[in-house]
Amino acid sequence: MPSNRSLLAEEFFNQAGLLSRGNVGHLQFENIPAGSPSAEPADVIPGRGDLRISLTSACNLRCSYCHNEGQSAPWLQPAKTSARFGNIESLLEVATKYGIKSVKFSGGDPGVYPDLLALMDAIATWRRRFPSIAKWGMCTNGTPFLNREKFEALVRSALDNISIGIDSVDPRERSKPLSPVGVEGTRLLERFVTPLAQAWTGRFIKLDVVFYGDKRQTLNVIRAGRSLGINVSVVEVNGVMANVTDQEMRNLFLELIAETAAEFSLEAKLHKPLNEIYLFDRVEQTPIKFYQDHCRDRDCGNCRKIHLRVSPTGEGWGAVPCFLQAQSRIIPLAVDGRMSAERFEDAIRYNGRGPSWFAGTPYQSPG
Repeated sequence: MPSNRSLLAEEFFNQAGLLSRGNVGHLQFENIPAGSPSAEPADVIPGRGDLRISLTSACNLRCSYCHNEGQSAPWLQPAKTSARFGNIESLLEVATKYGIKSVKFSGGDPGVYPDLLALMDAIATWRRRFPSIAKWGMCTNGTPFLNREKFEALVRSALDNISIGIDSVDPRERSKPLSPVGVEGTRLLERFVTPLAQAWTGRFIKLDVVFYGDKRQTLNVIRAGRSLGINVSVVEVNGVMANVTDQEMRNLFLELIAETAAEFSLEAKLHKPLNEIYLFDRVEQTPIKFYQDHCRDRDCGNCRKIHLRVSPTGEGWGAVPCFLQAQSRIIPLAVDGRMSAERFEDAIRYNGRGPSWFAGTPYQSPG
């Protein structure tokens, strides 16, 4: 029997007209499954035109839900793989021909990338060379930037946005409680997030919190972000990496959205281009965004519009069309040591086609 809170959440979404009922009575998103026809051209990255560049497979934390940008979990890898700094510019050069509007550096964690300082200095040059790329960002757990040299490099860089992963700010609890190592969330807020907000006036800072069932914990992170004037995104834990399959997690996620909207007097709207629920304030800003587990719903058609992911391999850059359920299946982007436009177009074409994207393609055989 649904809880009173679940019924209140159901009433909230019914009144907002955001979600529909499934055949078992549960609220559900309107998904675009793998194999659905798409009218999008294969020579332009769909959706936001976002290129997610994994710089390294290494990370200093060990979060149990980590999907490591399409690579196996960092602590399971016998050797770490990092991108050669000189290869990044060649990737950008090809990507700009395919509608790239934004770049976000990720990992692993980019804060432990061996050439981080050189990367931070190079972004200003790349912004001038590739003016069609309007946004340059990074997503990090934040802890590497407690190092003063790395923090100062970040501050003086030409990045214009950053997403910082913090799952808890509860007293004496690590910022990532599902990692056996790390620092307290309150320390990360005080020694990294707050100083960065003061130094980065006019640039965009966002907290990313993974929701794995503890509404109180997640609401505390949202409250902390709001108190600092920082936007927040809430990510429903991915069922592939965390082995979450029951409806209860989705019910709690929807309850969290309804309770957050009520606490901060925000209006929930469905962002149709990506099939996600955002909370808007009275001036139509979006201070809080909620990203459901697209993979659980096989929402491949919308997943392909979120971003195109590339990761370093032993042979250079590789695109990962299904980074959660077919991690080992990649499209090598280099041919004879040079970036291939044909391979990049294949990456766009097959991105978001589901875990069996490679069937009937030249990439059917691994390697």
